[in-house]
Amino acid sequence: MNMEFYQISIIIGISFIIIEMFSLTYIFLGTGIASFAVALVQYLFDGMSINRDLMIFAIVSAIVILASRKIFKRKSDQSVSTENDVNQY
Repeated sequence: MNMEFYQISIIIGISFIIIEMFSLTYIFLGTGIASFAVALVQYLFDGMSINRDLMIFAIVSAIVILASRKIFKRKSDQSVSTENDVNQY
């Protein structure tokens, strides 16, 4: 069985998404989506170029991680409670 480079990238992307299901940090989600983007480019341009693939992976991963942090921000992170708290001194 001879695997193409894009198939390996898809397997890596799926494994990152599975890891994300257990960690819930949204970091592995970004790397998984970036791995799918690399797989798409490898499929379209028929092969692997380490410089191109690393550049695409880094850019897409950074964009998705920053966007997911902004999208999935918890409500407790967005507003500061002004109510009196027993634990405040």
